[in-house]
Amino acid sequence: MLIDLDPRAGLKALTILGLAFASAAAMAEPVSLAEAQALAVARDAGGAAYVAEAAAARERAVAAGELPDPEARLGAVNLPADSFDFRREDMTMIEVGVMQRFPPGRSRGLARGQLEHHALHFDAEAAARAREVRAAVARLWRELDYLEATEALVVESRDRAMLMIEGEGAAYASGEGRQADLLAARLELLEVEQMLIERGRMRATAQAELERWTGALASARVPAPEPEHPAPLAVLRESLASHPMLQGLEHQANAADLDAALARERYKPSFGVDLGYGFRQGRDMAGEGRPGMLTAMLTFDLPLFTRDRQDRELAAARSMKRGAEARREDAARELEFTLQSAYARAESLRAARDLYRQEMMPVGGAAVEAALAGYRAGEGTLAEVLGAQRRLLEIRDRELRLSAEFAIVVAELESLTGELP
Repeated sequence: MLIDLDPRAGLKALTILGLAFASAAAMAEPVSLAEAQALAVARDAGGAAYVAEAAAARERAVAAGELPDPEARLGAVNLPADSFDFRREDMTMIEVGVMQRFPPGRSRGLARGQLEHHALHFDAEAAARAREVRAAVARLWRELDYLEATEALVVESRDRAMLMIEGEGAAYASGEGRQADLLAARLELLEVEQMLIERGRMRATAQAELERWTGALASARVPAPEPEHPAPLAVLRESLASHPMLQGLEHQANAADLDAALARERYKPSFGVDLGYGFRQGRDMAGEGRPGMLTAMLTFDLPLFTRDRQDRELAAARSMKRGAEARREDAARELEFTLQSAYARAESLRAARDLYRQEMMPVGGAAVEAALAGYRAGEGTLAEVLGAQRRLLEIRDRELRLSAEFAIVVAELESLTGELP
């Protein structure tokens, strides 16, 4: 069963919500991911374009269901060409009339229904666009969460390297340290500084892209909580049938079906009713005024030669319907593949993230402690300590990356199944 999607009803509320969020950002109040997504949808010009196109199609649908405008006539009939005297001939008259055309069969209702399906198609496009915008904001939000968290790790590593440089510098000045250890500590600090520069560049890029959707609101963001694991694949697959993309293509197929019905109606004649009244001048031989002349006519088309018009139009409409149905089938397969692929990535990322959290991070921390203990006891080198700390930093950074990628994939799944807030 298809659900008609009409985002126009909530557009005003979303706009008001967006203005409220913009005010909140100006006061640097914290903003959640869900609020940012709502604001991004309200600010999205692409979605507004689909809403406007849907409104235009609905207006055209009303017009298409009405009768054509009547036609008025005003002219002279049987006017003598040699004298142009209105009173010379008995049949000369000034005639006024009106004619109304009636399209064939159910053409008006079918044309209106076709445009209503076009409007519903644009509604579905707007809903699909809203899902894409929410998913894009979620991806950037999670990316910024990762970059801010990993920057904190790198700053921590930098501070630790600076302490080591101070210690090694003092030991080297007193003749107890080795120049190689001091140079190794300085090199570690330089590498960490380079990492900070790179992280800062990436964060600025992600921030600018997020502000494209949310405006200055991006500067007041609150890190999003870790998402829960998605529902079973079978449950998610059931939600694909209501995806706006499929609904939009379904409405396109329905519009094509009505276009075929319209083509069949063109085999029927259209009718016209023509009423006129002629005013005659002068008087007859008995001195009486000449009576007016009433005209009533019924006109209709003769669709006799249909081979290169009606037949062609019907064949074209049927082809368009087959094309729309094929596009919908292709889109359904693509969505199914995308869902399965994203779900497999989510499972893999979750397993890898848990491995890093539960196994690799504790082992990496223990390796650092062991290297430090050996160095303090004079049984190890500073290079070993720095190497252990670098590996632990990489492990922690990788765990944050896996967590961010898992959250991004979950947002993709939510976009596919319509579970985004």
